[in-house]
Amino acid sequence: MRITEAGFHPLRLEFVRPLKTARATYAAREGFVVHLRDEAGRMGQGEAMPLPEFGTESPDACEQVLGAHLSSLRGGEVPETLEGLTDSLGVRSEHPAARHAVEQALLDLLSQRRGLPLSHLLSTKAREEVQVNALLGAASPRALAEEARQAVAEGYETLKLKVAGRPVAEDVARLSAVREAVGPDVRLRVDANGAWTESEAGPALDALGGFHLELCEQPVAAEAHGALRRLNLRAPCPLAADESLSVPEALRALLQDTPTVSILVLKPMVLGGLLPTLALAREAAKKGLDAYVTSSLDGVVARAGAAHLGAALPSGRYASGLGVGHLFSNEPENHPFRPVRGRIRLPKTPGQGVR
Repeated sequence: MRITEAGFHPLRLEFVRPLKTARATYAAREGFVVHLRDEAGRMGQGEAMPLPEFGTESPDACEQVLGAHLSSLRGGEVPETLEGLTDSLGVRSEHPAARHAVEQALLDLLSQRRGLPLSHLLSTKAREEVQVNALLGAASPRALAEEARQAVAEGYETLKLKVAGRPVAEDVARLSAVREAVGPDVRLRVDANGAWTESEAGPALDALGGFHLELCEQPVAAEAHGALRRLNLRAPCPLAADESLSVPEALRALLQDTPTVSILVLKPMVLGGLLPTLALAREAAKKGLDAYVTSSLDGVVARAGAAHLGAALPSGRYASGLGVGHLFSNEPENHPFRPVRGRIRLPKTPGQGVR
């Protein structure tokens, strides 16, 4: 497969309202869309949405690496197997967002060339759809309750709230309003983005655990794998590692014979692409860990690849975090990766299905 064209253009995603996490408040996301064309005229796309707070390179570094990498691809032959593609790009990268974009575009081309949906290129046992959680972003308990009711009416079975970065009593009030609004059967998960200390996390989890949480993502800092292990032994709900996966030492600790947590939250943008992420999920499954895919607040192209990856994971038990398009004011109106009734049904066309 020879690449005849290779380029990229900037992408800016504007939030409908600023998104507040325990780390920062975001008004927009900025990155790049990569496009590759082969000698048969097929177009492959990939997306790079760098954010150092999530564990990627800076936007400037990403842009420089993309320019250099795409220049080297023009006119060249690229591998026609997943193994060869991995070997050509390398597994670990100091520029994971740039690697993600290039790999995704190549995978899009390769799956089109094979006549397969991308998910089936990744796994012959890929599922046809992925569950999606709804991310609630309203500020007040009353507004959160209304947002939660609307999400459940739309068919979502799993709801996610950001916690930490505020007094625990406020998070209790917010979660209480949501649970009262949706009843006992809807799954609720929370994400602390690593903002609690170990001494704060224990009481906070005890206070929030009374709302029958499905799980809590990253209660303590990414590097605090010892604290994460101790909390996991006593927490009232399963703990999931998210930001820790971008720290090599913490990741090694997570995959020990006695795992630190029971669930991994996979961000392909942070982990350097779909193939390294899938390899990690398979390794984790051998250790008895579950995993699900989530967005790092990306655009449609990146979410398309992540949805195909989610369908190819060893398990589909947990809902993915890919239903974030409604957060952006300039989200395309019609594309096949909008959740319907809390699920993304994957296109059956060759490639990843974004045009």
